[in-house]
Amino acid sequence: MTKKQLWKKIQMTFAAGGVMMTMLAGPAAPVAHAEDWGNILGGVIGVSNTYNQYLSALLSLGNDPRQQNAALTKDMEDNGRCYDEETNAVVTSVMEQLINKGEYAMMPDSLPFRWRVNNSEEFNAFCTAMDYVSVNRGAVEQLNYNRDELAGVLAHEMIHGLKQHVAYDNAKTIATQYGVSLLQGSTDILTGTLLQVMANYNAAKNYTAPLENEADEMGFYLMASAGFNPGGFPAMVSRMPDSPGESLLNPDNHPETRTRLTRGAKWMSDYGFGHVTVDGTTVLIDGTPLVTMQADDTLSGVERAYFVAGGIAKGFHDNRLASTWFFKQTGNTISYLNDDEVYRPLKEAVREAGVEGLLQQLVEAAYKSDAKTGNREKYLAEEKERRDDIKKEQQKALKKSEENIATYEHKSDTYNALGLTKLAVHEANRLLAVDPNSAFAHGELGWAHYQEGDYAASAEEHKKAIAIDPMNNWNHLRLGYACNALGDVEGALAACAFLDKNAPGRYNDEYWLKGKIFDQMGDEAKAQRAFAQYISVAPDGIDAVPERYRMAIKEEKERVEQKYSN
Repeated sequence: MTKKQLWKKIQMTFAAGGVMMTMLAGPAAPVAHAEDWGNILGGVIGVSNTYNQYLSALLSLGNDPRQQNAALTKDMEDNGRCYDEETNAVVTSVMEQLINKGEYAMMPDSLPFRWRVNNSEEFNAFCTAMDYVSVNRGAVEQLNYNRDELAGVLAHEMIHGLKQHVAYDNAKTIATQYGVSLLQGSTDILTGTLLQVMANYNAAKNYTAPLENEADEMGFYLMASAGFNPGGFPAMVSRMPDSPGESLLNPDNHPETRTRLTRGAKWMSDYGFGHVTVDGTTVLIDGTPLVTMQADDTLSGVERAYFVAGGIAKGFHDNRLASTWFFKQTGNTISYLNDDEVYRPLKEAVREAGVEGLLQQLVEAAYKSDAKTGNREKYLAEEKERRDDIKKEQQKALKKSEENIATYEHKSDTYNALGLTKLAVHEANRLLAVDPNSAFAHGELGWAHYQEGDYAASAEEHKKAIAIDPMNNWNHLRLGYACNALGDVEGALAACAFLDKNAPGRYNDEYWLKGKIFDQMGDEAKAQRAFAQYISVAPDGIDAVPERYRMAIKEEKERVEQKYSN
């Protein structure tokens, strides 16, 4: 059976089954059916069975703001939205800190993250191919609203999005199964595979173990770089079931809990240059026990131990010298480090145990040991390698190429069309980072500001766009909107005059804008003529015309019709 014959049979199978991408269906975007997958994947299969071509098709889906919006909408329809203020506030706080302060690279064909808390009571979270993160209410509640443990969950999900795991994993599946189908001349294998891919791609599940391990490790460094307690990840994992193969975060495909805890504890220790470890509920510095933790009302003794150890690890990591811990005797207590929330569990535990002096002694000894062994330099070299890798990836997004410019233009324009102005601004700024002389970027910034009601900023950005590209009609029209909103009649009419000269009749909204301007000036005759022109070319927009003008235009039309009917 040839490739063409095989794909024709697959298309017929999909058409007969009426399969659709349920996760991508929603009122905010066109419904994607099986035939859409046929267009995306079938065309690729008909040409070649190379992995890279499948990957390109799937990455394109993941880079569509409308599909991201649809995924969010469908998730809320299926799982319900959590409206609890505290739950939403803590998730938003953690996500914003990870996004704004963490060290990571976002690919040019990745979307800015969006997130919601759904109303499921189960402990879970997921990130779709479109960088939409959904967090179960149950996960937040079972973590007792702890920001550092929640950061361990959300950073893990962000890595799935940043590394585009869904697309890479499913492209590999399709490529492999297509080869088997072609050899056997059967559609059954590939049809079943595509059905599974559709489910996996939309539900963001069934990652391979290597990708889960990568999400764990890179997620740890993401949360630590964003300023969260490095003990947050192992503390979160310690809450999971202890049976082999079990995990609260999708037990079918995540690594065993014990393995994840061991690895997370090592990353935390390495973050502190190997000096701090946890044995059960006891925190040790270079093998010497410092403090043993007991459970409190919300945290187990193990969790508390990791938070204490995480504070010590951050102290070693962020301070090149023991002197910058600023140990200072004040009465019967010793103060040290700063007031960062990460250090609070450490300070409280050490103070309650009365071992502040021992902490100082062990910390100073650790620095002396590092100076002799070069231990610190070894860990810093590893960290530099990780950071260099991130910088290399970041440079891809900053490369001035036609492909990058096109994708940023598309996304900023689409987000503006969806009314998601903050995301439109995000993508317009990515475009400016690639091309500082982009009239398109300034135009999108201007339109975002207009929708937000910041008309002065809107006018300023549109003027910048026009200075770069004087003949762009859209920017003149939108400048006219901003000027009118600011009460700048002269500027608004100048924009309309430009369009009359350079694009007569091409922009329906110009007539509406003229009508608004003349109405505000009190010239009702000119306003009525302008609104009448608008209705004649855009009858579906009649509701945008003030009622008194609609009535006057209707009466005038009837008068004329009656005159010529006699």
